[in-house]
Amino acid sequence: MTNDPQIIEKNLCSIFSPDWLRQTAHETGLVKRERKIDHVIMFWVLTLGFGVRLQHTLASLKRSYEKAATQKLSDGSWYERFTLELVAFLRACVMHGIE
Repeated sequence: MTNDPQIIEKNLCSIFSPDWLRQTAHETGLVKRERKIDHVIMFWVLTLGFGVRLQHTLASLKRSYEKAATQKLSDGSWYERFTLELVAFLRACVMHGIE
């Protein structure tokens, strides 16, 4: 067994590479045109920022996104991303992770 404390992070970043995430975002219709939201950052904020004792609201997830992306978003830019296309994107990510 390895003593690398970052082994889980490295494996997750390998499975969900930025290229794969961007391609999947396009394929699922999540990206209609390139705008302010980086879907790679959004993926990591949503998957790692939500849970027990972590972020409990969309507003707190938005603040986490803004901190990670180092840019401010309007409320509409954030909340309008929670669509059926986001569901399809996250479903594709779950299936990819299971495979």
